[in-house]
Amino acid sequence: MDQKTILLRQMAANHNEPNWFVPVERALDGLTSEQANEKNGISNSIWEIVNHLIFWNERYLSRFKGNPTSKKIESNDETFHSETNQDWEETKTQLYRILKEWANAVKDAEDDVFERSAHEDRHDPWYSVLANINIHNAYHIGQIVEIRKTNGNWDPKKGVH
Repeated sequence: MDQKTILLRQMAANHNEPNWFVPVERALDGLTSEQANEKNGISNSIWEIVNHLIFWNERYLSRFKGNPTSKKIESNDETFHSETNQDWEETKTQLYRILKEWANAVKDAEDDVFERSAHEDRHDPWYSVLANINIHNAYHIGQIVEIRKTNGNWDPKKGVH
């Protein structure tokens, strides 16, 4: 199995195809904006986690497509907050759109792209960066499910069978 196929399978598992863990579409299914905003102590809310996923996936997708990233950040904490004032449904739609764009960009990419450096200042090949993005997404999807379980709004039937 080649790198592209592995990455695409990981992306699908994160986005909308149940595998070893719940994909983000299922993790967010049925969640109201009020539930998405709930906070427990100092932890981020689900909505904040989704904002964070949007920020990093969009940033790296732009870079993958050869476009410069515009917004400089001082701290990763900034990535959990949105400046767009979208409602919850628009926020989820934005994340799903970005994940779909990612899959299409990887599917359409020439195989040699995955060996190229993803950063100007160091040599991290795209296959490695994409694998880490997939791990990062899966980590936060797990957080979302755990928060929902803690808050009592998770349906266990949505889990992996």
